[in-house]
Amino acid sequence: MNKYELMLILDPKLSDDEKTSTLDTIKKTITDNAGSIEKEDVWWEKKLAYKINKSDVWFYVLLQIELEGSKLKELTNTINLLKKVWRNMFVKQDS
Repeated sequence: MNKYELMLILDPKLSDDEKTSTLDTIKKTITDNAGSIEKEDVWWEKKLAYKINKSDVWFYVLLQIELEGSKLKELTNTINLLKKVWRNMFVKQDS
């Protein structure tokens, strides 16, 4: 199993229920692929210097996960299909 850090930027206009539902979908995909979530860090809304989709306020979530490298593509595909996720990035952590 490899350790990854997954950074998500969600649409800040989503309701709390929609944010929770989106995160639950991602977490379920991780656990369905024999992965685990080590830590979840919600950074709430942050204002940055440049805009995405005409918004300069973003909703950040940082997940530290453990997942087989071969399952990463399926998780990426699931995240890419979620229109509520504006950006995502995986960073492999040192063992």
